[in-house]
Amino acid sequence: MSKWILQRKAADYKGLSEKLKVDPVIVRLMVNRGLLTYEEMEEYLHPTLDNFPDPHLFADMDEACGLLMDAIDEGVKIRVVGDYDVDGIMSTYILTSAIKEVGGDVDYAVPHRMVDGYGINPEMVQAAFDDGVRFIITCDNGIAAAPAVDLAKKLGMTFVVTDHHEVPFETAEDGSVVQKLPNADAVVDPKRNDCGYPFKGICGAQVAWKLVDVLFEFVGLDKEMADKYLQFASIATVCDVMELKGENRATVYHGLKAIENTDNVGLNALLARNELKGKPLSCYHLGFIVGPCLNASGRLDTASKAIELLFEEDSAKALASANELVELNSQRKNMTQIGIDKARDIIENSDIKNQKVLVVYIPELHESLAGIVAGRIRETYNKPVLVITDAEDGAKGSGRSIPAYNMFEELTAVKDVFTKFGGHPMAAGVSLHTDKIDELRDRLNSNCKLTEDDMQEIIKIDCDMPLSYMTESLVDSIDMLAPFGTGNTKPLFALKNVEIKGASFMGKEGQFLRLNVGTENGGNMTALMFRNVLEFQQAVSDKYGEDTLQRLFSGNTNDVKMDIIYEPSINEYRGSRSIQIMVENFK
Repeated sequence: MSKWILQRKAADYKGLSEKLKVDPVIVRLMVNRGLLTYEEMEEYLHPTLDNFPDPHLFADMDEACGLLMDAIDEGVKIRVVGDYDVDGIMSTYILTSAIKEVGGDVDYAVPHRMVDGYGINPEMVQAAFDDGVRFIITCDNGIAAAPAVDLAKKLGMTFVVTDHHEVPFETAEDGSVVQKLPNADAVVDPKRNDCGYPFKGICGAQVAWKLVDVLFEFVGLDKEMADKYLQFASIATVCDVMELKGENRATVYHGLKAIENTDNVGLNALLARNELKGKPLSCYHLGFIVGPCLNASGRLDTASKAIELLFEEDSAKALASANELVELNSQRKNMTQIGIDKARDIIENSDIKNQKVLVVYIPELHESLAGIVAGRIRETYNKPVLVITDAEDGAKGSGRSIPAYNMFEELTAVKDVFTKFGGHPMAAGVSLHTDKIDELRDRLNSNCKLTEDDMQEIIKIDCDMPLSYMTESLVDSIDMLAPFGTGNTKPLFALKNVEIKGASFMGKEGQFLRLNVGTENGGNMTALMFRNVLEFQQAVSDKYGEDTLQRLFSGNTNDVKMDIIYEPSINEYRGSRSIQIMVENFK
């Protein structure tokens, strides 16, 4: 059972609404998102790129760009080494394209998920050296690649790290935490303790874009030249699940508009193939349609396919490549569902279900899908989850966490179990020997201090709102708060004792519900339910009886009332508009 919390924060709602010329409800929504002053709210309603912090504040940023300029001037062969997820794909494209634009002799490489694992490794360094590369710059990886960096330095290569992941650390005898930076010539990562860049929660592509900003400044190019990479940084920001606050929100706000008007042939082909060209885009389109297609290349094949698509200038070839990515993603969806079903079966039929940290071993699962499966299982049980699969040299796994559990720190506490690991507080990747899986499960659960309250899903309600208060203009105004996503969730409203007048199934397989609900002024409104449909039916049956449930679906009068949490929207059909709500939860 989820816990509902109605947010009540004090503010000058009337004064701010008059000054901002918006409904007081909009002010309340912004206050609930941590905005307090008129200036903060004005920036929120009208995000600008002009207020970004100075990229020179990054530790080693000027050194990194200086080294790059020297390499470009001297004709040194440069290799960008990225990662196989969307953030890695986008940051690789940004750096490679920008360095090429300023005259660098540059190519790129991304690890193969199955062969190389996450991040640059010594074998990739040796291969680069054998290819004549003398300068390596990483993106979206490298902060935990000390062995690879050490080999590069031994070979006399210049090595620059750009990353956004947590810096590996050791705990000293006095309990203090000491960060362990790789021995690179420059390390640009906002998570460095000595990094002066104030906004820490950016993705790897955003770090790459910042570096391009400074590099272009060094070579005398206008800032607008670097801004063309905004669209790629915005895709990575959404797909790497960064919080849409401050700089990230402004990046995505303007990035969505840039993508709608992109002149990148490959990206246009991918939009067209997914029937998104010419349509207004949202974070949903990036996170659940565009991103998964790009990700599928790195999951089931090689991420180079997605990067090649972004570099493609022939429309016909781009469309063929986009088709291939869409087909790969379709395969990935089918394989993922099989993995999710298997994971749930394992949990429900073992003692794992009673543990606070779910470590699920599925040997046959494609290792690239472990993270997606872990995320879906985390949503079901609201517990930290690690899904582990067989790999070429042992086992690999991906973890997804909950806010009360810092997965990176908890894994660090048992790091002797792993051959390799890294990640964030909310997500991580691990490699280990198969015979260590049970030990990992036992130690994580032994160390776990989560309470039942920590594992209870908390739904924050913005305000209690009568359905009759909802107008088209208010719903349109709520869209001013977009883009919505992690850290800037869609507004949720609540209402007690809503009359449920009728119900019917919808969707290809009848898996969704359309409800007819009563409003306070005696009217009717359509409510849609896209999840927890079986739970809703069970709740009605438990509270009112099976006969009442049947009458509800036959359209007969009944006395069914529910407390609901809902999200308002506009339904547009054949030129007419009407307000409808999406039911997110109920009691």
